[in-house]
Amino acid sequence: MNLGKKIAILTIAASVSLFANGISNVSALVDQINNTSDVKEKQVLMKKLDSELAVINTEDIPKAKEIIETRLKKEPAKKPLK
Repeated sequence: MNLGKKIAILTIAASVSLFANGISNVSALVDQINNTSDVKEKQVLMKKLDSELAVINTEDIPKAKEIIETRLKKEPAKKPLK
């Protein structure tokens, strides 16, 4: 029974760690996107952000989307050349 309790505790600790890791990765990527001015680098970081959202736990998606909506700086739309 002791072994079962230890395994359960480790499982809970690992899942909590994964939660924090997924959200912190999204947060770090948003910061990197905001701090870069290179368009190509931003595109690479946006793809990484999309990949991170694809593998994040479903319960964490609303929090991740909230981080993106509130902290990601939106680029103004460019006017087309005439």
